[in-house]
Amino acid sequence: MRWVYKSVLTCIDRYELSLHPAEKEREPADMAGLLNYYFLICATIVRISSRYLEPKGVSSHFNLQCFMLYPKYMSCHWSPQDGARPNATFHLRYKMRGATEVEECKDYITQGPNSCYFSRVNLCLYLTYEIWVETTSEMSEKLVVNTEDIAKTEPPTGLTAEGFGTHLSVEWQYPPGIAASFYPLVFELWYQEQGSREWKREPNVGEQISYSLEDVTPGTTYRLQVRCKHADGKGFWSEWSAPITVQLGWHSTEPAPNAEPQ
Repeated sequence: MRWVYKSVLTCIDRYELSLHPAEKEREPADMAGLLNYYFLICATIVRISSRYLEPKGVSSHFNLQCFMLYPKYMSCHWSPQDGARPNATFHLRYKMRGATEVEECKDYITQGPNSCYFSRVNLCLYLTYEIWVETTSEMSEKLVVNTEDIAKTEPPTGLTAEGFGTHLSVEWQYPPGIAASFYPLVFELWYQEQGSREWKREPNVGEQISYSLEDVTPGTTYRLQVRCKHADGKGFWSEWSAPITVQLGWHSTEPAPNAEPQ
């Protein structure tokens, strides 16, 4: 704001030069009051005009967003503003929170246009990044993110199910490359009767990798999927796993409908 201060002083100097000699002989108290009055007027003018005179892009937005597929990579994407120069070159820069060294994105190709890809080699897990995008004339606001807050994993694998009567046992495994002791997950299961549009959700599965459904219908075919998220609630849910289909059998003591008598 140094330029604003200089502009106000310029306004006052011009005011003093315009005074009639007789006016300059007024009492100091009167002159101080007049100077204060004109200082306020000039400051108001400068404040209003500064909205149009400040360099463009200081607080501009590029809709910068980042997300991490734990523990493989992080990617950031942005959208050029309307009216941006078609030949503008964008640079994504970042640094660790508290550090002074600024680095530039090393891969603008893998994730497509207007993106930056952080491979596992160039990614520091569990740390906070300051990330921004800039051109020769504009700079976005800094995006401050901890990798845990923007992370999600791949879906659980190995989903299986079997059951009889009203009981259905479901099991699954952790996503590849993730250990429960180091990165604990919670899970959510949902299932659907064949031919129905309604999905039933089991949100309280917790950290276990198996679950028993007790309200299913004997002789019915079910479709099931499972997803996961970090156990402390940070980050996002994974995508749903590939669905599986299982048909429940009947208890041996209860013949299936329309079954031939023994």
